[in-house]
Amino acid sequence: MKHNQHSAVLDGNNRHIVLFGKQGSGKTSIFQSLAGESAYHTGTSKYNPVVGLCRLGRAGNVTLIDTAALNDTSELGDEQVRRTLNIIRRADIAIYVVNLQEFDREAYRRDHEWLKRNMIPYLLAFNHCDEAYAGAIAQFKTEFPDAIFISTQTPGSISLLRARLSQMVRAISAQEAPLIPEGLVKQGDYVLLLMSPTGGAPVRNEHQMITQLIRLGARVVAIEERNLEQTLQEMQRVDLVIAYARSFSMVRDIVPEHIPITSYSLLYGLQTGELDTFLEGAKAIASLNKDSRVLIAEGCMHSSMHRDIGRVKIPRALRRLAGEELRIDYSFGLELPEKIEKYDLVIHCSGCSMTQRSVQARVETCREAGVPIANYGTVLAALSGMLGRCAAVLKPEEKTEE
Repeated sequence: MKHNQHSAVLDGNNRHIVLFGKQGSGKTSIFQSLAGESAYHTGTSKYNPVVGLCRLGRAGNVTLIDTAALNDTSELGDEQVRRTLNIIRRADIAIYVVNLQEFDREAYRRDHEWLKRNMIPYLLAFNHCDEAYAGAIAQFKTEFPDAIFISTQTPGSISLLRARLSQMVRAISAQEAPLIPEGLVKQGDYVLLLMSPTGGAPVRNEHQMITQLIRLGARVVAIEERNLEQTLQEMQRVDLVIAYARSFSMVRDIVPEHIPITSYSLLYGLQTGELDTFLEGAKAIASLNKDSRVLIAEGCMHSSMHRDIGRVKIPRALRRLAGEELRIDYSFGLELPEKIEKYDLVIHCSGCSMTQRSVQARVETCREAGVPIANYGTVLAALSGMLGRCAAVLKPEEKTEE
């Protein structure tokens, strides 16, 4: 598969739907029926997940992920199970596939409780129904009215599954918080949106921001950062400035104190519901010293701007504060490293190319390990002395200390 096809599959705008189950459940056949030729392996091992693109009618494209069988007695053992569970935790929707004739009630009760505890919407899919007695199917339908009963050998089963998944995706989208929170702008407000130079951030994120602001009735003036000072002089009124957090040190001295200012990454953090956690995590910067250990985690597909922020700008500023001996590790892709508890702080990218569930799952991993986590926006705001000013725009009831 070509690079642009890879990007389409892992597009952060796509919902992630993960299939899991035991060997013999038929989940891989279901995955292949849904993903078709778009499927590709994410690693060299046969135990790495396989991903593909699936079109769900009005719900649009979703990224489909097929995991290794939970009861596969491979040499990977517990490590494979851990990785599979981490993938499921990132899912917007999980498809729990079982062979109707081999249904393990005890395993289902255990897995149901785990999915419920991790707040993962899931669809119970009884497979191989073409091989089962009609009476057994009727009994299961009574017991599990929300489940779906399918067979890849039966015409219409996959269409039925697509329709159910489309319905679930649209229901999740309807409940999700907007990128621009209620009350941030009102109709007629003038919003100054700072755009990155060509080749910086993903253009689609800037377009998404513009679209939502316009729908709210705001008057959006989009400019490159280098034109900020002149534009402020020319405009008689500015109600909000949205900048890239990497530019806080520059815009801090240009934008007057009376003009509210925030960043793309802070808005992404608020949308995921994790801004409070990120704001609290950024406070840990003050306690870092030469013996501390920091993890910088990047999960985004675009990399030109984030490479500069995560591997140059933030490390340089942290070592200036804590000492050159400060140890900084890096992780890339969809998984955090094991033993996350060894870190004093995790700094995550803005997550603009990740699903909200992926970001939330990472935050929960750090929370369980007792490790503070911040994102690029809150860290850069703290390092530039802008944390209180920016947080006050999004959470006016809580004036955050610098």
